[in-house]
Amino acid sequence: MRAPGSPPAKRRSDASGISRVTNTRCGSSTTAHSIVRTAARLAMIGRAGGPGMDDLSGRVAVVTGGASGIGAGIARACAEQGMRVVLADVELAPAQKLARELEAAGTPAIAVRSDVTLPGDLEALADAAFECFGTADVLFNNAGVAQGGAIHEFRNDDWDWLLGVNLYGVVNGCRAFVPRWLARGESAHVVNTASVGGFLSGPVLGMYSTTKFAVVAYSESLAQELAARGIGVSVLCPGWTNTNLGAASRNRPVALGSAPDRLDIITPGMAEGMDPIDVGRHALRGVRENALYVFTHPEFQPLIEDRFAKVVAALERAKEPVKAG
Repeated sequence: MRAPGSPPAKRRSDASGISRVTNTRCGSSTTAHSIVRTAARLAMIGRAGGPGMDDLSGRVAVVTGGASGIGAGIARACAEQGMRVVLADVELAPAQKLARELEAAGTPAIAVRSDVTLPGDLEALADAAFECFGTADVLFNNAGVAQGGAIHEFRNDDWDWLLGVNLYGVVNGCRAFVPRWLARGESAHVVNTASVGGFLSGPVLGMYSTTKFAVVAYSESLAQELAARGIGVSVLCPGWTNTNLGAASRNRPVALGSAPDRLDIITPGMAEGMDPIDVGRHALRGVRENALYVFTHPEFQPLIEDRFAKVVAALERAKEPVKAG
């Protein structure tokens, strides 16, 4: 919460063209103190067993797609745990609004305009987080979009959009933050938002599921590569959640043109879905437990079990000799 009599938050545009809300606590003296506190905290963190984040209070969370939906839910869940929050979103105004809401409730927060499809924007996001808070402990690569329709009818422009946000947004986020953590010898945690659709596929949402399957695979590989480096990795796989994902086309780049979209068929299910803050709480439990897979909707278990049962059956079938002809 801002101290009585302190100046209001300032809006600043840096050389990268990214406009952000900054607060006077992000001045150089505060940043220096934050770095000292971070160093002391890291000295107490066990590296061998993973990031060791049982206590999230005071840690810094960076959330892409943080202005609304699951991202806003994650941000509010982080605030509940006493974390400091960096909200990144291609829509700056709602990100600023949420940052002010969190600030008013006592959570240090800043908002940064970031297009996750642009590596430079994610580098600038990392710069902003480290400049303001001295570090970043948990990166939530959460930004995501969807488009519905027959998978064989989507154009390359459609694929470019969904892959650009859903997959390359994760890749760009990790490339911006992970090397900094490794160079500084810091333990940290990455949470990549996939979906239960990263394990189950079907009609209409096939392109979306394809991108989410990719996020699951990326996260599994990343977890293996970073396990011995003190950086944990989780892949968040929510089911129906009450968000505005069905309106994602509002942020589709104009250069890609419009495209038919059948997401209206999922709107009823989403409207009755889980509150985003509960998804955020599941995500934070995954961070504390250093869990690779974080599911939120156990009702999908039978479907996932059936999928893997079919995979196992196919492997068993492969044991049988094949005959020529």
